[in-house]
Amino acid sequence: MKKIIYFSLFLSIIFITFHDVNAKRVPNLLGKWEGENIKSTLKQGFLRSTNVVEITDQNNRLFKGHVLHKGGKEPFVGVIKSDHKNFFWADSSNDDGKVIGTILKKNKIETCYLDSGKDAIAGCSILIRDK
Repeated sequence: MKKIIYFSLFLSIIFITFHDVNAKRVPNLLGKWEGENIKSTLKQGFLRSTNVVEITDQNNRLFKGHVLHKGGKEPFVGVIKSDHKNFFWADSSNDDGKVIGTILKKNKIETCYLDSGKDAIAGCSILIRDK
C-alpha cells in the first residue's frame, strides 16, 4: 500500500513539474515592437522604412494584434510554433501575404513578409520591444 501511495505521489510531482516547465516555455509577445524594415518590391524597388507592430492579446501560443501604418491599423492573428521560437501571422488585408517570424531574444524578434504575384514583395524587420 505504501508503494502505491509513494508511486502516486511521485507521478503527481512529475506531472506538476512538467506542466509548469512547459507552461513557462511559451514566450510572451505582448507589447509594442519597432524596428527597421527592408524590402524588395517589383513596383517600387528596394525600400527601407520603420515597422511598428503591437501585439495586444495572447493566449498560450495564440496571439493577435495590429501593424501600424500611415493609413491606420491592420489587424492580424498569429500562432507560435511548438518549438517556441518561430511564429506565423495572417493579416486582414485582401492580399495573400503572410508573416514568418523568429523569436531571437526575449525582447527581439525578426518578422519577414512574403507576397507573390505581379506586385510581389519580400521584406524583413528586426523588431525590439518597447519597454
